[in-house]
Amino acid sequence: MAMAYAVSMMGYNYGWSMMGGAGTFGVITWLVVLVDLILVGIWLWQQIRK
Repeated sequence: MAMAYAVSMMGYNYGWSMMGGAGTFGVITWLVVLVDLILVGIWLWQQIRK
């Protein structure tokens, strides 16, 4: 599930960068992507530790 989610987020971000990531939208998109990557990383780390 997380993998499909990450792929869809990557596709979404790629679409934004193709448009030039106009200013604020580009920054917001990158912040969302970074937060998502951190959350997925924490979730995976917890799964591995179990």
